This record gives sequence, structure tokens and C-alpha cells, in this order.
Amino acid sequence: MASVDIPPNAIGRISFTPSYAANALFTVVFAILLSLHVILAILYRKWYGYAIGMLCGLLLELLGCVAKVQLAKDRSNKDGYIMYIIGLTLGPTFLSSSLYLGISALLRHYRSTCFSPIGPRSFTTLFILGDFACLCFIGVGGSLAAIYAQNPIGVDLMLAGLATQVMVTAIFCVLLLVLHSEIHKKAKKDGRNQFIMSEWPATS
Repeated sequence: MASVDIPPNAIGRISFTPSYAANALFTVVFAILLSLHVILAILYRKWYGYAIGMLCGLLLELLGCVAKVQLAKDRSNKDGYIMYIIGLTLGPTFLSSSLYLGISALLRHYRSTCFSPIGPRSFTTLFILGDFACLCFIGVGGSLAAIYAQNPIGVDLMLAGLATQVMVTAIFCVLLLVLHSEIHKKAKKDGRNQFIMSEWPATS
């Protein structure tokens, strides 16, 4: 456990000691998931779109967990703090992008939905633009928080980015539920039972 005395409101250093065991476990989990996605990308020869988002997201999450393992030993570790901030805040943005590409694949497959007038490409582009805005806020904020530790603007920008990401994700989840409900009703009406999510990796 770390013995470094850090003020609770310190900026540029974490004010708690991460769990070594928990973060070591998540490091192994993300390493396995990253390896599996590399294998799937090779097997299906998909090195763009869905695969890029998943690989980048999992790699960043892995780096973030490795950083927290380092911080569990010494929470004043500056390099560990920077890697932790960037990895665990940017990682979900890339993972979200893959999900947006996944719903685009569903819209291409099921064309007669309430979202048909928008089109799969435009639908996905809107969410990815929102994701990009989050990425800018979080990336710039993380850099400022790491370099200018005494200035709260970096943390404020990161919080703005995370809040925007939560809002975009919430909207996405609502629209996904609407789409799922419509497809399910259509499949039921046609007398077909199918697991619609099984098509994501193959068509993305």
C-alpha cells in the first residue's frame, strides 16, 4: 500500500490508493479480450471500423489498468497518473464508436425501420461526431491536468467530456431500445425468431 501523503483535493495525483489485486485482475481480463479481438480481426480480415475501435479501446483500457497497478504501489507516480488518466478516459470513447458502427450494420440489414429516412451512414456519423467531441474534451483536459497540476481547467474539461459522453451514450441506448423493439415486433409478425445482435461482428 502507498504511504505517500496526498491532500484529498490534489490535482494531478489521485487521492486514493487503487486496489492492486482488482486492477491486476482487470489487466489480465483486458489483455485476454484484446488478444481475442486481434485473433478475430485476423480471422475475419477486418482491420477497419468495428475492429479498430475495439482494439484501440481495449488497448487504452489495458494501459489504464496497468497504470493503476503502478499507482497502487506509489500513487505519486507521475507517469502512472498520466497513463491512467488518458487510458481510462479515452478507452470508452473508442469502444462506443464500435457500438455506433454496430447499429449502422443493423440499420443496413433491417432497412424498413423508423430510422430509415436518416440512413445508416448519417445515423452513425451523428454519434461518432458526438464521440469525437468527447474525445477532444477528454484528451485536452487530461493533458492539461497532467501538465498543469495546479490549474483545475484540465479536470473541468475532462468532466465536460465525460458528461457529454454519458449524454450521447444515453441517447444511443434509448434509440437502440426503440430499434430493437421495432425489429423484434417485425420478426414476430413475420413468424421469425432471431437473435439480432449476432450479426454485429460479422457485418461491421
